[in-house]
Amino acid sequence: MNCNDVQNQLIDYIDNKLSKEEHIKIQTHIRSCGNCAEELKKLEDILLVISNDELEKPGETLKLNFENFLAKEIKEVNTKVISLKSKPDWKSYIKIAASILIVLSAFLIGRQSNQQKTSIASQQKTQQKQQFFALLDNQSASKRILGVTNSKKFSENNTEIIEAIVNKLFYDKNVNVRLAAAEALSKFSSLELVKTALIKALQTEKEAIIQIELIQILAKIQEKRALEPMKKLLENEETPNYVKQELQYNIPSLL
Repeated sequence: MNCNDVQNQLIDYIDNKLSKEEHIKIQTHIRSCGNCAEELKKLEDILLVISNDELEKPGETLKLNFENFLAKEIKEVNTKVISLKSKPDWKSYIKIAASILIVLSAFLIGRQSNQQKTSIASQQKTQQKQQFFALLDNQSASKRILGVTNSKKFSENNTEIIEAIVNKLFYDKNVNVRLAAAEALSKFSSLELVKTALIKALQTEKEAIIQIELIQILAKIQEKRALEPMKKLLENEETPNYVKQELQYNIPSLL
């Protein structure tokens, strides 16, 4: 017999409820196993303490009432009473309790870790947004271009960021900044706000390099509302020939 089998039957061994053969096997094992002998001693000490306590015995009337109540409940719910030969393994309950405690601790630690990660991510997004606006307001054109380029890190749900880029497309004095703004907005071209801004910019922008960028973006996203301002730009005598060539190439794709 192994130690686990022996320790599971120690209570029955103490109460002399085992067969003679099983009793002898356990007795022989205990004599040669220090761990099981120690477990037996601990269990005997616990049972001795319990047996020395004065337990109040219920009266016959209380016992009779309980038995009548139990019989009634069994009859109403048609409960089957099953007799179990083996007794519960008291060590199993300890193991189960320990397992539950470990799982609960892991859950709490995991939740705390997730909360910390969420908090850190939120702080990082806030810092990125602050850096973005700081660059956009910088006097250096190269810094403003860097800020506009960094806008690609943000999602299309961030309306505040997109509106800031649109503002740069229309009002920044530097051509390269406006060009970078047009390129950045192409990432958000599925938004109606951006589509409308690109069409309006094509109507007002005078720099040829930005006009070409706008024409290519609007043609790529198949924005048919841009067809009318493209035709007007094509008919305008002041429009450079290379811009007209770009218009002639892209207009057919919108027809």
